[in-house]
Amino acid sequence: MAPFILLVLLCALSDRSDGAAFAAGGFGGGKKKAVKSKKKNKSVKKQQTINLFTPEGRLEHIRSRVDAADFSPLSKLMLKRLDDGQIALDIDPNSIVVIDNFLGNDLITSMRAEALSLMPKMVPSQSTRWDEETQSVIPYEKKGVLSMQIEGGTAGYGASPRLVEYIVSLTNNLSRKLNQVLPDAYHLATEEQTNKLAVCLGDGSYYDKHIDNLGGSSDAGDQRKLTALIYLQPPNSHDGQPPYPNEKVEDDRRGGYFRAYDVPEVGDVTCI
Repeated sequence: MAPFILLVLLCALSDRSDGAAFAAGGFGGGKKKAVKSKKKNKSVKKQQTINLFTPEGRLEHIRSRVDAADFSPLSKLMLKRLDDGQIALDIDPNSIVVIDNFLGNDLITSMRAEALSLMPKMVPSQSTRWDEETQSVIPYEKKGVLSMQIEGGTAGYGASPRLVEYIVSLTNNLSRKLNQVLPDAYHLATEEQTNKLAVCLGDGSYYDKHIDNLGGSSDAGDQRKLTALIYLQPPNSHDGQPPYPNEKVEDDRRGGYFRAYDVPEVGDVTCI
């Protein structure tokens, strides 16, 4: 089964160049409980019902999932060497949060169906990499990867309403939640993002190790600071968590897993 990934890259209000990642899986999970007050100051728990057949219900569901999730690792501090050689506390640019069962089976199944319907519109995915021979950044085509940008507007929303709703709601609610704990210099825009829907077709297809925001350089005019990934494949598509991978990607051909590498230090790898 082809793995679909929806990437939402949130943008910063400032020109800080650090970046972080948030990855989510969409299947499973329990339903949120609501507390309703009764007479005599007694309260009982009542299962909250959200109608996923309506845009309002889906937007509320995404908002509630963001509210319930723990993103505190994204505000983790680290010692950082400044340009003048001094050491100071700063946000760790290699922070990452992984949340299983983020949206639940019903909504993620519908989102995957929309993604499948968009495959005829997808094109071979392009990227850039550093070429040692020419000492320059060169474009290249990923092997076995198709992608497209999800657009809003009447036509875009008509083609994939749930994907559009997820992008808009996640951008707004996740930015607002993180802005409550992040220093002012790291605040995220609540209405600005870029996105990409991608599918790996198998037969050895994979994403090369890369940095989403042009190496983190604000001089390049790239304000993307937080990458949010959501995987749209069902939970039985993999056998489970693989063992710690070999250092080199080419030495480990197990596919279908998200791997995060610390930058700029070479050799430190986190397998998710």
